[in-house]
Amino acid sequence: MTITNILTALRSLAIAIAVWWIIVLVASVPAYLLPAPDAVAARFVFLTQTAELMKHIRVTLTEIGAGFVLGGLLGVAFGWLFVRIPLLGRLLSPLILLLQTAPKIAIAPLLLLWLGLDMGPKITLIAIVTFFPVMAGAAAGFAAVEKPYRDLATLLHLGTWKRFRRIELPFSLPPILAGLRIASTQAVTAAVIGELMGATYGLGYLLSLGQENGDASVVIVAVLILSAIGWGFHEVIRLCERRMLSWHTSQVTLDASV
Repeated sequence: MTITNILTALRSLAIAIAVWWIIVLVASVPAYLLPAPDAVAARFVFLTQTAELMKHIRVTLTEIGAGFVLGGLLGVAFGWLFVRIPLLGRLLSPLILLLQTAPKIAIAPLLLLWLGLDMGPKITLIAIVTFFPVMAGAAAGFAAVEKPYRDLATLLHLGTWKRFRRIELPFSLPPILAGLRIASTQAVTAAVIGELMGATYGLGYLLSLGQENGDASVVIVAVLILSAIGWGFHEVIRLCERRMLSWHTSQVTLDASV
């Protein structure tokens, strides 16, 4: 992310806060419905000092990180297997699609019943929502490896691992990273769903607590932090994409347009 993009994001944020403040002042919106930005900032400080806000953030980040890595690795592995063993893809694809199309808010209670109230069900739910876009991108990438590269691997007598590491994975990185970017935002949503269903710590739990107590400031603090986490994850993946694919046409075109 360039300095220009950061400044643009900060400028947009400042405008949004200014509009928010004007609406609260001009419309005289009650604080219990929409507190002013300074009230939300004060609540943030209060939660940090007395309500272990940093621990809530740390728990949610841990869940997102673990679930995202697990789902991403499984997505790449199954994408490769489905291309190498088409029969396996035909057998498992309906089950994967069924799991993907099922409402995640309906899956979460089952995971809580099976795995308890700790991080296990949240990590599993995040891995599920991460898996599908990564798997779809990986399968498309591995299937699109051009024939000359496959012939080269055969000519060089490359084993399965060397073929994967030197030819198949580099060629498939663009769709895999695109899938990871999509999954990065979905992972945050899955973490919140899991924590709303049942948790003792996490930003989703804090969100639920604020709603139950009718405290809009707590809800807004949790939403803003979750949004920042989602944006941060997306930008980290985007940065990795720019670094790892600096040779790729999409990045060259993007750099030329910036």
